[in-house]
Amino acid sequence: MKLKRLTLKLPASMANTAPHDARAIAQAVGEALAKGASPDGPVHINSHGQNGSVLASQVGAGLKGGRHGH
Repeated sequence: MKLKRLTLKLPASMANTAPHDARAIAQAVGEALAKGASPDGPVHINSHGQNGSVLASQVGAGLKGGRHGH
C-alpha cells in the first residue's frame, strides 16, 4: 500500500525535532496500516507535552481495525 498524503500538525513546542517526530509518526501509521488498520477519518491526538515517540505510539493505537481489533 502506498500513502498518497499524510498531513501532520505538530505543536510549536516540537519545532526543533519536527522532522524526526513526523518520521516516527508516519512510520507508526504505516505499520498500523500494514496490520490492517483502516482509519475512518482524521486521527486527533493531543500532545500534552509528550515527545514524538509517545505521540507515534498513540497515533498508531488510534487507528481503528487491524489484527488486534483496535
